[in-house]
Amino acid sequence: MVHYSGLIALGRLIRYLEEQISEATLNILTHEHREEIARKLIEGLLGPSPDRTVKIETSSGEYTNEIAILQIGKNKYRFEKDHHEVFISRMNDYSCRITPDAHGLLVYHTDYPGVICDVSRILAENQINISSMQVSREQKGKNALLVSLTDEAIPESVTAKIEHIPQITKVLSLYPHNPQEETA
Repeated sequence: MVHYSGLIALGRLIRYLEEQISEATLNILTHEHREEIARKLIEGLLGPSPDRTVKIETSSGEYTNEIAILQIGKNKYRFEKDHHEVFISRMNDYSCRITPDAHGLLVYHTDYPGVICDVSRILAENQINISSMQVSREQKGKNALLVSLTDEAIPESVTAKIEHIPQITKVLSLYPHNPQEETA
């Protein structure tokens, strides 16, 4: 049984990643639980700012695992489900699997041999255990994204060390979003 409550945490994560929530469109791809999916994603995405709105569209097709696509400006997030949870499966052109309340990093970089080694070494030196890692790229030698999920939160000092790797263009830390820690 899939629990859609994780969509609230994923919506909060996207709110954290996006500098500004504007021109947001949510396309619900599945026929089942459409209202619940839309309500929970929007609750996490908009949080305490009900003055913003999200345009909601529905698809006429039926998708097996894909449940929704959220477009915010130029950025696109694709959501899927498996037999027990929901997750972000794509961010723009990059494949990933980001689960609700995930710890970890999004490491944007120019594709090069050794990026996994460089990032893993810094995490290991700081006693941070990697639970999963995915690398996706536009094409060989071009823009790429490394998604490293970890067992614990990543301190800013570790993020700063990774940002200093020459081919790294941007590092974003993921963190669990606790409703009690919600800020306006």
